[in-house]
Amino acid sequence: MVLTKLEKKEVVEQMKKKLKDSKVVAVASVQNLPSKHYDAIRKKIRGNAEIFLTRQSLVERAITEGRPELKELIPHFKGSFAIIFSKISAFKLAKLLRESKSKTFAKAGQIAPNEIVIPAGETNLAPGPVLTELKQAKIEAKIQGPKVVISKDAIVAKKGDMITEAVAKILTKLAIEPMDVGLKMQAAYEDGIVYKEDVLDIDDKYWLSALARAHQEAVNLSVVAGIYNKYSTEVLIQKAARQANALNALIASKTGGEKAKADGGEAKPEATAKPAAQ
Repeated sequence: MVLTKLEKKEVVEQMKKKLKDSKVVAVASVQNLPSKHYDAIRKKIRGNAEIFLTRQSLVERAITEGRPELKELIPHFKGSFAIIFSKISAFKLAKLLRESKSKTFAKAGQIAPNEIVIPAGETNLAPGPVLTELKQAKIEAKIQGPKVVISKDAIVAKKGDMITEAVAKILTKLAIEPMDVGLKMQAAYEDGIVYKEDVLDIDDKYWLSALARAHQEAVNLSVVAGIYNKYSTEVLIQKAARQANALNALIASKTGGEKAKADGGEAKPEATAKPAAQ
């Protein structure tokens, strides 16, 4: 769309205001993102962030005139991108965008994000040329009644593999959507720091698990070293109680044995009284 000089000026002024009012300013890739998915993401993040699409030259001008410290983001303006103005932190925004992704069909030439498996079983495909297409995708199938049945699970692409035209075609016919689509943050500016993609892409489950494991290992070390704190004290007291009980039992067994020896050895059983003579 061609903008007039006045329209360009209005866009720049609008961006300058948003740049000034935003806690976080981020750059996200919109490469190969279908419009319906873009609209869905905008709705999901509404209230927390706002996506702004315009020409790179206008974004650079707004930054230069309105907030020069954001120039560090300019090297991340690659391909088709959007500027995101956010009220939440950069890491929360990155997580929000990850959770806003959706599934779509694969296209030939794309890279498989994960292993793609076509499960065995009955399909909705009618017998015919599709059997040849399944064979080209290296999928074993047979005709069973009016339908095509896949004989066994078929791995049509491993993680990192390029998806072939034959595989993409059959995945679409089987209504399998293996590709994730969404906005991917390339960089974000917050409190004078530019966070890059590799820093923002955090696996929450992994790090929470790692923190829990580290905490448990620290508590174990405290117990072994005899260091008292609010996490180890209860365990140390329980350990001391167990050791005291064990020591008490050992003392009791020893003193009991010594007492028996002092009394002349093991006690003998009492003699059984003989019956009186009739």
